[in-house]
Amino acid sequence: MYNFINSGHKFPFAHREKISWKPPVKGVIHNSILDLIGNTPLVKLNKIPKAYNLECEIYAKCEFFNPGGSIKDRTALAMLEDAERGGNVTDKTIFVEPTSGNTGIGVAFEAALMDNKSIIITGEKNSSEKVSTMRLLGAEVIQTNKSTVEIAHKIHDNDLQNVVILNQFENHANPRVHYETTGEEILNAMGEINMVVMGTGTGGTLSGVGYKIKERYPNCHIIAAEPDGSTIFNVHGKKHSYLVEGIGGSKAPIVLDKSVATGFEVVTDEESFLMARELSQKEGLLCGGSSGAAMAAAIKAAKRLKLGLGKRIVVLLTDGIRNYMTKFVCNQWMEAHLFLDPPEHTMSWWKDPITKLTPGDEYPKLDSKMTCLQAIKEMGKRNKAVVVNEKGWFVGAVSKDAFRNYATNPTRLPYEDSENVDFNEPITNYLVKHCHILANNGKKGMPSIGLLSRILDITDFVVIGTNVSKDDEDHFIPESIATADDILNYILVKQ
Repeated sequence: MYNFINSGHKFPFAHREKISWKPPVKGVIHNSILDLIGNTPLVKLNKIPKAYNLECEIYAKCEFFNPGGSIKDRTALAMLEDAERGGNVTDKTIFVEPTSGNTGIGVAFEAALMDNKSIIITGEKNSSEKVSTMRLLGAEVIQTNKSTVEIAHKIHDNDLQNVVILNQFENHANPRVHYETTGEEILNAMGEINMVVMGTGTGGTLSGVGYKIKERYPNCHIIAAEPDGSTIFNVHGKKHSYLVEGIGGSKAPIVLDKSVATGFEVVTDEESFLMARELSQKEGLLCGGSSGAAMAAAIKAAKRLKLGLGKRIVVLLTDGIRNYMTKFVCNQWMEAHLFLDPPEHTMSWWKDPITKLTPGDEYPKLDSKMTCLQAIKEMGKRNKAVVVNEKGWFVGAVSKDAFRNYATNPTRLPYEDSENVDFNEPITNYLVKHCHILANNGKKGMPSIGLLSRILDITDFVVIGTNVSKDDEDHFIPESIATADDILNYILVKQ
């Protein structure tokens, strides 16, 4: 055991650089955790600009330092305070918010401190960590694949007296708080800046921060990070689904003033998640995927605009990694989406192609027009099945466990009774939520059994098939289902 008290002790390693600690500061007592919303730190990046051969200075506005974990704490508090000032809040008020997650966390967090109830409506795409956090804070969470805004209005119409829809997409307290606080903080800390980069979900941050910055520095570039597949700014782009949460969409929300942006950069899922991981690994900034998108966009824009020595860029890192521990933070998840390669192991079976694997069981292919009852009958004793459309293209998968899960956790509005699952509904309403697929002709070529086994670390089964392109659309034709049993049987035979 090392004696750290003995000043004569010598460490068994050499320090490559001196670590300096800030001197102690006078402690501050806060009356509420809400006092800690805002005034987030700006941190100069040291390694990433060099890694991308940039001479300009890049600063990260670390919004994940907000107590709820994201920039949306500002938005939620502003909307709740605005509702209070308008005389719309009593002790019986129920706050309802359609959200991709972070605003829901902010609303749930702040409503709990006010002793008010909150109901959050969020999409099924969003991470389980976000949903669990909102429920921990006391919110009732409704996950749906339908319009979250429409459901919010249904809840409101059923209880006009007590329900208040904050609606960040239309609430002008959203951009106003970023004009009054976020933008002001950047200016106070930085002085002159040449570019600000951020993702855009509701557009409140871009509109508010952009207005404030351009009042002082009209030539400053305001750049939106646009996910590949979003068409808010990239209006001529190809619309498709993407994995980054909280930014992008198909149309501009009411609170977004697109004219504030001087440009945008399209960023892929792969670029976003790899950059988020790079920010953690090189700069120690444990930020989320949309922050990775913003940083990747900043690097692209800096090169395109030739921002060199003496130029200063601010990038908003809007949330932290807490919400994504089972997503891009997880190596196997990254490998499953072909964003990372699996480890280089030397086992005899590891690099064999997946075509050598013979599934131990055949699973039925179900027509997407089938009902749940028809599907369960067709599945027989099998637990899972693939769902295809009339052309044989992959729609999703169903499993008896998923049916059980839907039956146990029904989507229920507050004024409704919990109802039994209607097994006469189409199976497309009850697909497995996070189904992994693996193409034998993917962008990295034929996958290995090692990769397949890694994906099975995080899921019960993987659908194997082939990618096809037709009429400028990409499709997947499923061929089989692989499980852990199949991998183990292959290993036993191979060894």
